[in-house]
Amino acid sequence: MKDVTKMTEEEWQKHLAELDNEIDDTKAKIEYCRKKRAQLEHQISTIETRIRNDAEKKRTHRLIVRGAILESLIPDAEMRSDDEIKHLLISVFGAIPDKLRESIFEKRSD
Repeated sequence: MKDVTKMTEEEWQKHLAELDNEIDDTKAKIEYCRKKRAQLEHQISTIETRIRNDAEKKRTHRLIVRGAILESLIPDAEMRSDDEIKHLLISVFGAIPDKLRESIFEKRSD
């Protein structure tokens, strides 16, 4: 680079124009990066929502299937109240000896 103290007016104008172009390019890059960041943040949000919705759907499906299984095993289940079903299940599972209940319901690591 030349000694700025010895630049002519024309060289100064050219140099300032180059600097202005560099500033404009940098501003354009900053704007591009901001837009890209917003897009990526939106994608992250969309993926997180999809994961949450999938988990909720799996849980809902599991509850429906297991409820249907229990209902199929309880006579006249559709005619009984939720409290009656709850007390029936508590009675049945409460009657299982502790050691047997532990082996039946041992925790699984999935």
